[in-house]
Amino acid sequence: MPNIVPEERDKLPPVWDMSQERAFMENLLGQRFNFFLIFFSLVIAGALNARSQVHLNIVLPLGNLICWLLSLVLFRSQRKLDLILKKLLADETHPASIIDMGANGISMRKLIGYVIPIICCSALTVGTILALCGRLSVAVRP
Repeated sequence: MPNIVPEERDKLPPVWDMSQERAFMENLLGQRFNFFLIFFSLVIAGALNARSQVHLNIVLPLGNLICWLLSLVLFRSQRKLDLILKKLLADETHPASIIDMGANGISMRKLIGYVIPIICCSALTVGTILALCGRLSVAVRP
């Protein structure tokens, strides 16, 4: 069955079409993005609550590294979703294509997959560099 055309494949049970794949990937991207934001928030909270410079110099680089790795997963998920949507939007009769034409092709989904992770990770990278250089230090608490 590897040489079957997509139209014939979609008629065979179980049916897993591009629309279902799009829904799956959008859900997966959303879940991964939420996890990224939670982890990013925990790193920021850990940095703000660091009791010593050593703790800050551990929390920021480690959290920064993990956030960049998580962002790579987001980039890949977003890329896969982009490919799926490109395929679906090529069909002018597909509901996604009809709605997209009504929205004039404007989409903010790339914010979730690319822009926000880059901004968050870049902020952590700057904080990490400043902390390791001694420019960002732990506040003395009474």
